[in-house]
Amino acid sequence: MRIALLGGTGNKSIGLALRGAPKHDVIIGSRSAEKAEEAAAFCEEFLSEEGTTCTLSGEENVEAIADCDVAVFALQYQHAMPTAVTIKGNLDPSAIVVSPVVPIAKNGFLRYEPSKEYGSAALEIQSLLSNNEVVSAFHTTPAARLIDLKDKLGLDVLVCGAEKPKKVVMELIKDMEGLISFYVGRSRRHACSSRSPPFCSTYRLEVGSRTPQFA
Repeated sequence: MRIALLGGTGNKSIGLALRGAPKHDVIIGSRSAEKAEEAAAFCEEFLSEEGTTCTLSGEENVEAIADCDVAVFALQYQHAMPTAVTIKGNLDPSAIVVSPVVPIAKNGFLRYEPSKEYGSAALEIQSLLSNNEVVSAFHTTPAARLIDLKDKLGLDVLVCGAEKPKKVVMELIKDMEGLISFYVGRSRRHACSSRSPPFCSTYRLEVGSRTPQFA
């Protein structure tokens, strides 16, 4: 599959790129093409040092989604909706959108604060990208553990969405060694699946002596 990781210079996206690139065509998207290219090069080098050769590309978000099968919104909540608006005219209706987005507000402390109208980030994204199917996944998948390729993971991934697109996403998760997908229901369950995010995935996380510095 051709996977576009939007907001791809953040730690969650870098981790998903490292785990997904060995079996899929991964394109890292960012508001800056230069930063996206740097992130792609970082992932290639990181994988090469672990004995895995793959090619990743980096482009601006609008270009990254061209002909993609799956577009992952690996973004903080405040950037997700503007990105959805930006890509809307270029995203093929057949593309599946994956939302690991958790509506967290920081005001002295972290607080789960979804839209009162929609109840979850995924449903809010769905309202903007009405021609596409949106599936929730990866909310509780820690970025630090994804990036550490020596970590065998053994993590459950809650998946929420319509029948056909959720099967595609669950197959994608199956291809990421150490992740096990669990289907928890259709779109009305989006809010439930995003209530227990790993707060550590919001921040820069050191991997050994190397820290991705693209976000």
